[in-house]
Amino acid sequence: MHLHLAVGGLLARNAAVTTLLMNYADRLERGPGREGVATAPCFIIPTWSIDEPPRTPFRRHLLTVQAHTARTDPCPDAQLDSILQLLHVVLTDDHAGSWIIARRLGAPAGPAHSRFGTAVRTGTWEIAPAPSSAPGADRRRLRPWPDCRTALTTGAVACGTTALN
Repeated sequence: MHLHLAVGGLLARNAAVTTLLMNYADRLERGPGREGVATAPCFIIPTWSIDEPPRTPFRRHLLTVQAHTARTDPCPDAQLDSILQLLHVVLTDDHAGSWIIARRLGAPAGPAHSRFGTAVRTGTWEIAPAPSSAPGADRRRLRPWPDCRTALTTGAVACGTTALN
């Protein structure tokens, strides 16, 4: 399982998160300094990094998400906190738990100002495969097909039968 695709699927299945991602895409399409219709005030920018701690046999996949809101928002702290909390819920709910394990790293700092003219707060999650899908984990094995040379006594169609009529 590719972790980045699994997380992308989890984010895409939440309508609010999809809207936040599309708001960022709209900003990119509009380009910096272009006049025109104003874009939505809230958006997120997800990025991936891989951390290879010394003396460990595994790599940590880190998802960092910048949450943005308008500087003119009356409560930018509450807005940014709610966006990051929504992401945390999406990454840790029961459905996500069957695919990944997400652990939030540290508490986000207060809002800063971004190049987009917005207030921004960053959240980081360590993402790992769920234990059942981890490499080397015990997986259900298919049983071999029965020996088709022997006659079936259960009333089922025997191997080599060409028609049910």
